[in-house]
Amino acid sequence: MLTCKQATQLMSASQDRSLTRKEHWSLKMHEMLCKGCRNCHQQLNLLHQLGPEWQKRLQGDEEKGAS
Repeated sequence: MLTCKQATQLMSASQDRSLTRKEHWSLKMHEMLCKGCRNCHQQLNLLHQLGPEWQKRLQGDEEKGAS
């Protein structure tokens, strides 16, 4: 069984690479038992999805300020 620290490390790694089957299922099993890590993973996924959109908005604001 993973610790919460190990689970969050895998969550972070999953943003950059595909997890192995063992890593994936270990993380899923941990999340089934740990509400905090389940919530953390959802929040990390949301931030990962919103990041590019936020960056576009910031770049658009910078261009408006430069004109």
